[in-house]
Amino acid sequence: MTHDLSILAELETEEPYYWPRAVPPRIGMAQAIVAQAYDVPLEEIAAATRRCKRAALARQVAMYLSHVVYGMPLSHVAYAFRRDRTTAAHACRVVEDLREDPDLDRVLDWLETLLRGAAAT
Repeated sequence: MTHDLSILAELETEEPYYWPRAVPPRIGMAQAIVAQAYDVPLEEIAAATRRCKRAALARQVAMYLSHVVYGMPLSHVAYAFRRDRTTAAHACRVVEDLREDPDLDRVLDWLETLLRGAAAT
């Protein structure tokens, strides 16, 4: 995973990706930043099917961050990711359990800082 802050500047210049459902801008930002950090195509995170294990974990992290950083209700997070609310809740539990790993916890702290900074600008 990279810790390159230039992703924020890159995201501002890219053409918007139009999802089949309206995605709140903050959730879209979480998806894009997590996709970059996990080196997973954005389409994989937004896919209606599980896809590869790496994409599934990245999607769970993006769901978790959307809920925790932005305070989005799980039902809104689930809708934006084309999942059920219980799936979004499960993703949050999985990621919270993974925070016991100090390396992953540092990455999540970094991603939280990026997303809070992006929301403030």
